[in-house]
Amino acid sequence: MRVKIIIDDADYGKFSDLKLCYTDNGIERKVPLSFLQYERVFDFTNDFTSVKFDFFLISAIVYGIDNLLSRAIYSNDGWTRDIEIELPVNNLSVWNGKEEKLKQILDFLTGDNWIVNFRQNTQDSLYYPRPLSRRRKIPPTYEMDSIKSVSLFSGGLDSLIGVIDELEKLRNNEKILLVSHFDSKSPGPNGDQTKLLRHLITQYPNKTYWVQSKLALSRKDTDGNRVTIENNYRSRSLFFIGLGCYLSPIDELIIPENGTISINYPLTPSRVSSLSTRTTHPYVLKNTQELLTELGLSTIIHNPYTFKTKGEMFIECTNQTFIQGVFQDSVSCGKRGRKQNWQVKTGIQECGICMPCIYRRSALNKAGLDNENHYGNFITKANSRNYSKDLPALISYLKRNISLEKMKRDLLVNGNIEIDNLEQYANMVLRSREEVLELFREKGNRFVKSELGIR
Repeated sequence: MRVKIIIDDADYGKFSDLKLCYTDNGIERKVPLSFLQYERVFDFTNDFTSVKFDFFLISAIVYGIDNLLSRAIYSNDGWTRDIEIELPVNNLSVWNGKEEKLKQILDFLTGDNWIVNFRQNTQDSLYYPRPLSRRRKIPPTYEMDSIKSVSLFSGGLDSLIGVIDELEKLRNNEKILLVSHFDSKSPGPNGDQTKLLRHLITQYPNKTYWVQSKLALSRKDTDGNRVTIENNYRSRSLFFIGLGCYLSPIDELIIPENGTISINYPLTPSRVSSLSTRTTHPYVLKNTQELLTELGLSTIIHNPYTFKTKGEMFIECTNQTFIQGVFQDSVSCGKRGRKQNWQVKTGIQECGICMPCIYRRSALNKAGLDNENHYGNFITKANSRNYSKDLPALISYLKRNISLEKMKRDLLVNGNIEIDNLEQYANMVLRSREEVLELFREKGNRFVKSELGIR
């Protein structure tokens, strides 16, 4: 599927009019991709010409296209899509020759076959004209020299821990920049980020700047016809990194994520591709870093928790009193809002049965903080393998005898892991597996323990 990108002039107070165009059954459809409330980003930087801005815009367009093309309609095999794009950039001479590197990242990240080309961006007016009058309060000011740390801030438990660890390192008059985004069609993370930010500001006054971007693909084309979208959001991490690189006034961008989720070892062989997301996989981060270097950018992307399980991240957080008091306001669920496994459904964000929920609950169990009333009940309620979609695969994974050498072989086959770090990754995945097993040993009901051969 070939997707054309159109960038039209902006109205005052709005980002440029972006449209993603494709042909559907002989009819050209144009679907708006919108930055909403862009003033938060504009107040921090009004750079619209640099290579950093090019990367930011490319990452947003990729996110929109990934969202645009439903796999059920446009895939070749139920999953893989052929996607051809010509991306507009201001610095064409810098981007020429980087097509293959970007393709490598996108192919691995989304599981598709991308054909990438670049063209000169002919947009000759402002991307975001400042409104002639602003009805909101005076725009914030930023002391750029005080920013000593920049971290992605999603509203999840890992990013909360990462930010706390960074804040604990800061000295007087030093600040951290928190970079966030959310899709206005899935607004839950906005509330998570806002709630956690209040906690951070209370605990660490005058230590944080926060810039949030709001991006969304329209669910209707310009003729008013409904668009069937893809809901996997695999390219979300690339946009997150693009936004972070664009905003960061220093050379390091921290991406806090436990190694278990980054590797995302498939529970069964059938999950090697389609069901194993790779949003912060070492291969993605390595190749993205190489792309940034080839583009002449000095930004270093860094995940300090590459070899840590979620449980290790939690118990090693440098402010235990604080994290234990606020962690419940973070959300780690991959299927947010699905509450069919809950008896009491009000005030609940986690589904309690997806793998991110299981890893989270295992981490909290390791820390002695697991509470079934907060994090799901299927471990004590399941009475058959059909209780959840993931349960048969999870049981199969936990029952298998996986040696260190087998884990190393599996990681090589499944994920393009560098040889130098292979044993560290393998040991980390095995430790994470043990955290989950320990949760089932301590909390599992008779059926679950019987299935796992646990007494």
